[in-house]
Amino acid sequence: MPKEAMKDLDSYLKEVNSAPFARFMGFRIVGMSEGYVRGEMVTSDGMVNQVGGIHGGAIMAFADYLFGVVANMFEKPSVAVDFSISFLSPANLGVKLLGEGRVLRKGRRIVNVELTVSDERDKTIAKALATAIFVE
Repeated sequence: MPKEAMKDLDSYLKEVNSAPFARFMGFRIVGMSEGYVRGEMVTSDGMVNQVGGIHGGAIMAFADYLFGVVANMFEKPSVAVDFSISFLSPANLGVKLLGEGRVLRKGRRIVNVELTVSDERDKTIAKALATAIFVE
């Protein structure tokens, strides 16, 4: 990935961490580099489903947030065209979730991203694959 096609990552980090949705959901990006992002999600009472675990929608929203951050670190903005997630283990209230997003391939028009959400004990909660298209 050419360096000149990247945003200034320090400025971008401040931008994504101050986004209203991220603050509302308790998402925070804690590290990023070219084609990679790492974040945290603080679980809360409002995310608990009817069986006492963290709702899959909250976990998917976190993975989607990571996807949006890594897919939009390039100079051209992108929008999602595909997102597929597999839930592998339940997440419980009071556990901080950790997430990673990694660009698998960046082409002229699309970017493919792999995402992983784990708990603090490194137990994999969910895996996702997503595709975004660059827009002008």
